[in-house]
Amino acid sequence: MIKALLKENLVFLIVSFLAFSSTPALVQAQASDYTPVPFTETLTLSRGSVSPPSPNSFYLGRDDYCEITQSEWGWQSCASIDAFLLGGAPGVDTAIIEKPVSDGYVTYDDWNDADRDEEIAAIETELALSMRSQSEATGQDIHFLGWRAYPTLDQQKNYLYYATDIEWDGERLINITATIFDRRGYVTFSIVPLSSELNEAQIAKMVDDTLAPYSPAPDESYAAFETGDKIAAAGAVGVLATLVGVKYGKTAFAGLAAIALLVLKKAWFLLLFPLIWIKSFFQRKE
Repeated sequence: MIKALLKENLVFLIVSFLAFSSTPALVQAQASDYTPVPFTETLTLSRGSVSPPSPNSFYLGRDDYCEITQSEWGWQSCASIDAFLLGGAPGVDTAIIEKPVSDGYVTYDDWNDADRDEEIAAIETELALSMRSQSEATGQDIHFLGWRAYPTLDQQKNYLYYATDIEWDGERLINITATIFDRRGYVTFSIVPLSSELNEAQIAKMVDDTLAPYSPAPDESYAAFETGDKIAAAGAVGVLATLVGVKYGKTAFAGLAAIALLVLKKAWFLLLFPLIWIKSFFQRKE
């Protein structure tokens, strides 16, 4: 059913601010251009907090990450970022915590349906097609190789994650995305690993280590749901579709996000929306 809906409703959207709200990119700036802050105290975020994951972790202040995202990456705004973390969990280069999505409490009903894997397969098919379109549009040799980590929902810890495996001009890249569900919606983490050779078990451990320091506010946790709270139109499968670039609603998939190449003023800088991580955010020395 979902596969048919995807084909019927496939549309390309104009790249806008929403396109930039979660778009990683190749950054030529050196870490020395910015001032990482030692991560020694808990940071208060929009609907929770994040504690220092290790003694060797840092974060960027708003001025620095806004400078990166707007001047270096070409975003229209840095308002979508809640925290910009450097280092931390073993093997993690960078983790961006986005501002919460408040579409309502996400149920797991569709994830527990018998046709869940069929729906995920439909999402994967359209993802592969979008990669092919992106390759043709940009002249880059881009191939979607599959899930490096198959979409997984931990219903005990209330988080969903996946990793895509992409080959770009002969180089294999990993895009890791995780989201924590809470009372009002979810909070998304975009994770840049130091290595592109991770296996599924290593990715699962990295995701768990990255999410563990985050705590929803006591009255905002998934368990704090009360009768009368807003319920999201889509369940966990719908959130997965949204994260990979497909808008999902009560009636159907409404469309696939745009595949676009933006050539900015600095010709060496590419932004590809929304599916590919391009190496790490910083070219840092050990």
